[in-house]
Amino acid sequence: LPPKRINEFRKKRSEEVVSLPYWGTYFYRLNVNKKPLDDVRIRRALALAIDRRFLVEKKLMAGQTPAYHFCPPNSHGFQEKAQFQHDVKMAKALVAEYLNEKNLREMPPVELVYNVSVAHQDLAVSIHDMWRGIGIETHLKVREWRDFLGIIEKEDYQVSRAGWIGDYLDPNTFMDMWVTDGGHNNTGWSNARYDQLIVLAGKTNEKIKRMEIFHSAEKILADEAPVI
Repeated sequence: LPPKRINEFRKKRSEEVVSLPYWGTYFYRLNVNKKPLDDVRIRRALALAIDRRFLVEKKLMAGQTPAYHFCPPNSHGFQEKAQFQHDVKMAKALVAEYLNEKNLREMPPVELVYNVSVAHQDLAVSIHDMWRGIGIETHLKVREWRDFLGIIEKEDYQVSRAGWIGDYLDPNTFMDMWVTDGGHNNTGWSNARYDQLIVLAGKTNEKIKRMEIFHSAEKILADEAPVI
């Protein structure tokens, strides 16, 4: 159901509305080979500008959880640590630093592509406003599903909406997506240390040590921000 319908059901027929955990993450891919997203400061600024709690409480309204880490909760004993945050002041500072270094008066716009959906549209419009608040204009581009998939596969985009549902109950099903040339990466992002950590996690039998490895990998993913 569209978010507005869910809210209507909650108000009129609350006894019939049940929210259950859904082991997945909604996110945006950022193409690191497209300017200005080739600069980690701009990718981080875009991530910092997003108020996740506002989005889930005021726009989605179906009991979703703000994602401050890429891997969702209850992943086979993986105790998540907040990696992403909401900090508009820091986002503005990163944009200002970029503009000053590049000797630019204003930021070039970025294009956000998503497939046809009321929820995707509502989120994109809200995030457009949040990014405008740090001085980055966004051009919204909606595509039918088949065309959308083609754009992602060819990496012919700047920012694209995405989502992932775990294939098995382990953080690796979310973390191994971002290895160099991974089949679901499609961001152009590559980090040798990240790749090493994912390989190491696959060879580690000691549970606590393995989870620490995934924490280190997720921190790299958040710091370099090929995804939000």
